[in-house]
Amino acid sequence: MKSRIAILIGLAGLGLSGCTLGHRGPLPPPAALTGGDELVDQARQLSAEKGLVAARDFLTDELARRDDSRGQMEMRFRRASTDPDQVYADALAAQPEAVRGSIGFAFIPGMRAKAGNEESKPVAALRHAATACERRGFQARLIPAVGRGDVDKNAAAMAGSLREVFEENDHVFLVAKSKGAHDLIYFLRNQGAAFPAELRRKLRGVCILAGTVQGSYVADWFANHPDPWAVGARASLLLTGKGAQIPMLRTVGQSPWRGAPATFPRDTFPHLTWINLAVLPEGEDGRASGREWSKFYSGHIQKTAGWESPSDSLVETAAEVLPGHIDVPEWIIRVRGNHAFPSGRFLDGSKITPRTPPLPDGMNPASGGDIMDAFLRSLPASLLR
Repeated sequence: MKSRIAILIGLAGLGLSGCTLGHRGPLPPPAALTGGDELVDQARQLSAEKGLVAARDFLTDELARRDDSRGQMEMRFRRASTDPDQVYADALAAQPEAVRGSIGFAFIPGMRAKAGNEESKPVAALRHAATACERRGFQARLIPAVGRGDVDKNAAAMAGSLREVFEENDHVFLVAKSKGAHDLIYFLRNQGAAFPAELRRKLRGVCILAGTVQGSYVADWFANHPDPWAVGARASLLLTGKGAQIPMLRTVGQSPWRGAPATFPRDTFPHLTWINLAVLPEGEDGRASGREWSKFYSGHIQKTAGWESPSDSLVETAAEVLPGHIDVPEWIIRVRGNHAFPSGRFLDGSKITPRTPPLPDGMNPASGGDIMDAFLRSLPASLLR
């Protein structure tokens, strides 16, 4: 019974997360096996050759090079996060009331509430984020969490709620955390792409927070690895009537961009800017620390996979940004920490959420409101043009 509980606790963390780890030799598997891009490959190869710290240092510089805002968004967000009185004159939060009231934010969580009526911490954090938007005069909606079913079904289930956000506002921003990135990307490629052009033109920004933008190695391990603990986890899901989660994990282990046309998403959402908050591991050994999910599984996956890459403990850092071939403006904000990044720090050492320190058992859900308020005070209104 205890082992089954441990397995299910580990899987609960994957509701937030989202690469094939069956390789047991000295070299990591090609990222192309799961749809990852050349940056994921470079991070894996460098980790194998020179270690995690060298790979993390490489990613720190490479993410800055990929950032189309040239460090401006990271700088603005850091300043707004550390100074609650800082409101940039050109920020969304500084716009006239009528403009703010015409902007809608939709929040896509990675998992549904826990048993009964209790919300998971990530869902609660997004609820705080939605409230922060409303306090600043924006429209906000927390999209009902649709659980851990197939990603394509999740995307279809939330399409109606998202369409209402597009219809009711002049400008739309979509915010997703962790596995919610997978559901959102599937929605954009399918249901969202079928929206009328006048609705699609309203999408101004997609903000992804530590997301499974190119899949999760942990999800792939649970779904596909022959290790007895992975096999046992799959068996436990089947025995408890949760077998539908296994294909979901397989999907989250893959990049949601596989097969996307070279012109997507620019031809479908012409005014879109993509904003990724990417988490670099903060440990001296190049690994992420923290208490956000099972240390046993985290360590066991490291041992049985046979390779590592800098990660936030659930998603590889290099897989938290867009594949290189996706032609859309991408702003990247770099932080250090673990998958529950609110408990982490910016690269200069300042805390991401200084007013809401972590709780004894991990992330403080109230940090979602602080993070969103900092975004509103730093996101430039040029995104609306």
